[in-house]
Amino acid sequence: MGILAFDFLVLIANIALLFVYLIMSRKFHWFDQPNEARKIHQQAIPTSAGIIFMAPMVLAYLLIPAWFPGHSYTIGSCILVLMLMGGVDDFSTISVKLRFLIVSVVCVFFLLNLYNQHEINYFLLFIYFLGMVWWLNLYNFMDGADGMAVLHAIVTVIGYIFAFAIFEINNEFALHYLILFLMCLLSFLIFNFPRAKIFMGDSGSFSVSFTLATFALFGISQGIFDQILVISFHLVFIVDATLTLFTRLRFKHKISKAHNLHLFQSLIHNGSSHAMVSFGYAVLTLLTVVIGLVLASLPIDFTIRLAVLLLEAGILSVFWYKYNNKTKFKQFLS
Repeated sequence: MGILAFDFLVLIANIALLFVYLIMSRKFHWFDQPNEARKIHQQAIPTSAGIIFMAPMVLAYLLIPAWFPGHSYTIGSCILVLMLMGGVDDFSTISVKLRFLIVSVVCVFFLLNLYNQHEINYFLLFIYFLGMVWWLNLYNFMDGADGMAVLHAIVTVIGYIFAFAIFEINNEFALHYLILFLMCLLSFLIFNFPRAKIFMGDSGSFSVSFTLATFALFGISQGIFDQILVISFHLVFIVDATLTLFTRLRFKHKISKAHNLHLFQSLIHNGSSHAMVSFGYAVLTLLTVVIGLVLASLPIDFTIRLAVLLLEAGILSVFWYKYNNKTKFKQFLS
């Protein structure tokens, strides 16, 4: 069976399994209750679909190691641990400290495996570790509006497919998994956008964000692309989550406490639809992905690309602050 035929079968099987999971969730009340401070939905909706649609990724990494020699078992094991941890947290609360510990151990395990054939720069490895931990939590924070997280993942995965195809034509390992990952995400999109019938839950947000991070760091470690390209791919999420965190620190909020202060949450609370906000974020992400790919493919100096990235971040930051200044940050004072 060809790779594309296999991926198409995964798409169809995932859709069928998600449909069954949706029915079972409604029957046994596997719901995400809209009673937490960070929730922006008004009714209970089935959750933890990540256990279903990310399962093919785990199985592919563990059962077809030839697709990604040297790293397949490590990545598959890490995704499985995060998926199970998130699944438990979806239905019974895991303490923030324990969740942080598990995420940290998984990230360290992956990074040491990825760089075991390299001359390790421990300072750089520490920076990557901090980046991974922040990214996994950031993505979890941004998983709130219908389609928000999955649309971002789909757009960036397509970006990574182009990046690996353009900059490393002979490397098919990552492309196999990227296309499979895209099929998994598309199967979930049907149930999550434009109106969510089911949520990915923490089982999905942690496993999806980790998988995105593995492709980013693999590409960097192999010299296929650099950190500027990766940051540009995820810039929209990074700016929103980081500015929200800094502003909460400014107003002395308890960081571990749930909230609904991200820009996308404020937009929805002020009357914008979930679909419009999520689609808008996806379009902005597509723009930063295209700009990043075009600049990386041209003979342009690194400093110029960095300047463009900072300009993009500055524009997004200005919009973030201007919108919040309309209410003089009242939402942060509550």
